[in-house]
Amino acid sequence: MADYALVTHPDGWRTVEPKPSPEDLKAFYAREYFQGSHGTYSQGYTDQEVRHRHLLARQTLLAVERAMGREPAAGDSLLEIGCGEGWFLKAADQAGFAVRGLDYSDDGLKRFHPDYLDRVTFGDALENLDGLIAAGQAADVCVMEHVLEHVVDAEGLLARLPRLLKPAGVVAITVPNDFSPLQLAAREQGLVGRDFWVAPPQHLNYFNAESLTRLMGRMGFAVRLAFASFPIDWFLMHPGSNYVADPAQGKPAHRARMALDLMMAEQGLPAFLDLGRALFDVGMGRSLTIVAQVA
Repeated sequence: MADYALVTHPDGWRTVEPKPSPEDLKAFYAREYFQGSHGTYSQGYTDQEVRHRHLLARQTLLAVERAMGREPAAGDSLLEIGCGEGWFLKAADQAGFAVRGLDYSDDGLKRFHPDYLDRVTFGDALENLDGLIAAGQAADVCVMEHVLEHVVDAEGLLARLPRLLKPAGVVAITVPNDFSPLQLAAREQGLVGRDFWVAPPQHLNYFNAESLTRLMGRMGFAVRLAFASFPIDWFLMHPGSNYVADPAQGKPAHRARMALDLMMAEQGLPAFLDLGRALFDVGMGRSLTIVAQVA
């Protein structure tokens, strides 16, 4: 997308205008996104990366349990919108949830978790959500991990969630932390020469801790718990590890982030989650997760 502008909503989040057409987005995700290495997706993962993905899934599941006020019970259902390669879907299944998923493409799931293909519906997310709502189906938990930043109509997607949740149901939404205080400081200090986090058509919407919280409140959700992931953007503040100025530092920064996360989690998953909560409170962390219920 060569010609676009960023429009700021009253809540503070930003969106790309004009948006790509639904047909262009379908083609991008069905034919390109998982077939290459885009964002957090890859053709393969190291043992460290697999362990790290399992850790982040368990962290989110613990946050969901805290928001629910209990551990999963027999019959509790979980719907993951944008289940991708299936890492979280598998973790939720192992935690005791009856899982279902939605995604544009089956390529990632085929590669890493083909045994979950029969639990996932593929195609346009909004169309499939509308089908579930029309059929009267609902879940105890709805999860969207790195989905909201990709969709043409972020508010329309959020507006559907209350109709997909059972009474006292919980939603967990993860997005990148963009236009964060740290990113803006790096730009102001000349440590990076561009808004590197702005990347259409992959990302159409941009949120930080404040704007995501405001948006969720306006859409009728009460935030029960919020946490952030490791603040890899901290590496931008040192010339020896600035992976934007020197892309060769990207993989070492990624490996360091995973090693530190896995090391800290050895002190206990509750403490690891609480660290993430503190990072959210100060606006740090590369990704943000809000766990909420309908107000």
